[in-house]
This record gives sequence, C-alpha cells and structure tokens, in this order.
Amino acid sequence: ALQDAKITDEVTLSVGLLHDYVEEIVDLYREEHDLNEDQPDIELLDSKEEMVFQELGKELLQHEDTGKVRTIIDAVKLLTRHKRDFYYRSISNIFQCQNEKVKEIAIQVKLADRMHNTLSIECFSEEQRNYQCFKTLFILNNTKKFLLEDSSRISADRDVPATQLLFKRCAKATYDAYQM
Repeated sequence: ALQDAKITDEVTLSVGLLHDYVEEIVDLYREEHDLNEDQPDIELLDSKEEMVFQELGKELLQHEDTGKVRTIIDAVKLLTRHKRDFYYRSISNIFQCQNEKVKEIAIQVKLADRMHNTLSIECFSEEQRNYQCFKTLFILNNTKKFLLEDSSRISADRDVPATQLLFKRCAKATYDAYQM
C-alpha cells in the first residue's frame, strides 16, 4: 500500500516493514511466560519492549546512518501499542507527536496497515469486523484533521500527496467493508 501510494522513502518503507515487530516480540514473550497485562507483569512487558527497541536500534545502526535510524525507531515506537495503554490512547499519541516528519510517517504506515486489515476483514466475525472498521474510522477522522491542518497536504490535481492518497484508499476500503 505504501508503494502503491508512490512512497519511495526508505525510512517510511522500513517503518512499514517494522511497525509490528516490537509488539509481536513482546506478545510472544508474554505468551511464553504466561504474563498478563496488569501489575507487576506489565513492568516486565515494558522492560522487554525497551530491550527489543535497544536491540533493534543497534541492529539498524550497523546498516544505516544515525539520523535515519532515530527516525525509524521513533516512528516504530509511535506505532507500537504499549501494553499498559488502551488502543485509542496509543493511536492518539500518533496524532499528538510534535515531530511532524515522524508523525506523517507513522500516519502513512498506520493507514496502510489499517487498509490491509480492512481488506482482509472477511476472516473476522461480524462483531469483530464492525470493531475493526470502527477503529479505522477513528484513525481516518484523526487523519482528516491532520490533513486539514496544512493545506499543502491536500491536492485536487492529479499529483495527490501520499498521505491524502492513503487516506482516500483506506476510507474506500472501510466503506466497502461496512457494505459487506
């Protein structure tokens, strides 16, 4: 979806590939150690998450310059749902990020991810499908506000900015999923 939106930036594409990495590692750790998302287990999960981010940063620094790695790590952190946070709080953090570059990368990746989830929604029960669409609507509404904050992010001509294009495609996929 990121490439279809004509995104060629290696940082954004890297974030797209890594956006669920830390969360998945922590989820596996939680399952392997039979941990819950409450105290004191949450402290162990937070510690594991930080360790995974440190290892990921070290690994990336072997292949890329520090500035790009910092942006990748910051965007992945923004996209990672911390076990102590409610889903919508986690999403709100994306839209409250002060670093505009990291924020836009995170929004683009989140839209691509939600579009993918929405396009593969048929494997969910009807209740789960509705909930998945609702989560996407929350993201779309916040993205709309983000796009409207700066008119340079929106274009009516043929050369549509990537975030706007991802927004439109994700909205269409969500509409189609609701129709289903």
